[in-house]
Amino acid sequence: MKFETVLFDFDGTLANTLPLTIHGMQAVFEKYDQRILDGPGIIAMFGPTEDGMIADNFQHQHAINEAIQFYYTIYARDHQEYVGQNPQINNLLSELRKRDIVTGVITGKSRRAYALSEKALGFENLFDSVVTGDDVAEPKPNPEGIIKTIEKFHANPETTIYIGDSNWDVMAGQAAGIHTAAVQWLEMAQSSEYPANPDYLWHDVDEMIRLLE
Repeated sequence: MKFETVLFDFDGTLANTLPLTIHGMQAVFEKYDQRILDGPGIIAMFGPTEDGMIADNFQHQHAINEAIQFYYTIYARDHQEYVGQNPQINNLLSELRKRDIVTGVITGKSRRAYALSEKALGFENLFDSVVTGDDVAEPKPNPEGIIKTIEKFHANPETTIYIGDSNWDVMAGQAAGIHTAAVQWLEMAQSSEYPANPDYLWHDVDEMIRLLE
């Protein structure tokens, strides 16, 4: 299959940021909400941006603004410790550029969190479009962000694919009428199973690179 447009989720797909997000959220909920949450408990909150996760789930509503600021302090401070460079991902993105394939990111992350990761990982100006959770009215599995990107690129759905690590990513891509791939090629993924039945399931970045060839 020859793809002309390749769209990505971010957390758990292009960067192993899920452990950092969990770490930051655990610290925030313990400090300001006096609650100890495990990893699955944090992941169950995913959908809205990080700001929305805190605002929607905090019991101590008066502390929301301060808690959000504390989260971003931790996210920036501990990024290097929790999120390393991934040579395979860097190689994949290089291959896409060499082949003049249009690329975009559609992520539920806030614009602020994405910008921090983008800078830390050297991803600035790497993608032709980035849609964050702040840019849409509804989170995935609503396809709003993907559809916006397809329209921006005037992309052909038949040669467009959306790649993500969660079942919601697969559902969003399917709702947008494009090809889908679920990936478990980083250390941590949001979903372990994909009832939505993506077109592809990749456990290694090289599987995608071989498809491009």
